[in-house]
Amino acid sequence: MKKIARNWASRPMMLIFWLLGWWLFKIRNKTTIIGREKLPPQAGLLLLSNHQSLIDSLLIAYALFQPRDIFFRYHHIPYNAPAWENFFKKPSRRFFCRLLKTIPAYRHGGKSKITGNILSFEEILKSDSLLLFFEGTRSRDGQIGPCKYGPAKLIIDCQPTVVPIKIENMDKVMPIEIGFKWHQIRSGQNITIKIGEPLVFPSLEIEEIKKYIQHQIAQL
Repeated sequence: MKKIARNWASRPMMLIFWLLGWWLFKIRNKTTIIGREKLPPQAGLLLLSNHQSLIDSLLIAYALFQPRDIFFRYHHIPYNAPAWENFFKKPSRRFFCRLLKTIPAYRHGGKSKITGNILSFEEILKSDSLLLFFEGTRSRDGQIGPCKYGPAKLIIDCQPTVVPIKIENMDKVMPIEIGFKWHQIRSGQNITIKIGEPLVFPSLEIEEIKKYIQHQIAQL
C-alpha cells in the first residue's frame, strides 16, 4: 500500500522534472533526438548510456518519454541509479530522489555493495525498466569509457532487452567542474541523443559483454 501511494505521489514531481527538461533541452538548448522509434514498447528494458553530466538522466527522460507516459505507462519510465555520494548524501536530495524512481548506485564499498546493487536492479527489471550509465562515472575527456562489471553481470543474470543510448555535448551544457551549480548550466548548445536497436550479444562471457557494450555505443 505504501509503495502504491508513493508511486502516485511521484507522478506530479516527475511531470515537473520533465517540464524542467523541456525548458533546458528545447528552449535553452537545441536537442536532436535520433532513433526514438527504436525504443521497444514494453517495460522491463535495460537502458545503457554513456555519461557526461549530472543531468544526463533528465535529458534521457525528456527525449524518450512524454508526460502521458508518466500517468498512463508508469512502469515504462525507467528507474535511475546515480551515484550515492552525488545524490543521496543530503536529506533534501534523498527526498526528491525517492519521488523520481531513483535508487542509489554504490561505486565504493566492496563486493557486498556491488552484489546488493545488482540484486536491487534485478528486482526492478521484473516489472520496470532501468537506466544505467555503464561507464560508472562521467567522462573526463568526452570519450566512451569501458563498461563496468555491474551492467554486464545484470545482462548475464536477467538477459533483459538492452537498449543502447549515446549522448553528445552534454559536457558543454553542464561541465564536470561546475558540480550542482544549476545557475551555471549553459545555454545555446547543440545536444544529440541517439537510440540504437536493442543489442544482441554474441557471447554471454562477462568480459566480452563489457567490450561489446562499449563498442556498440561508441559506434552509434
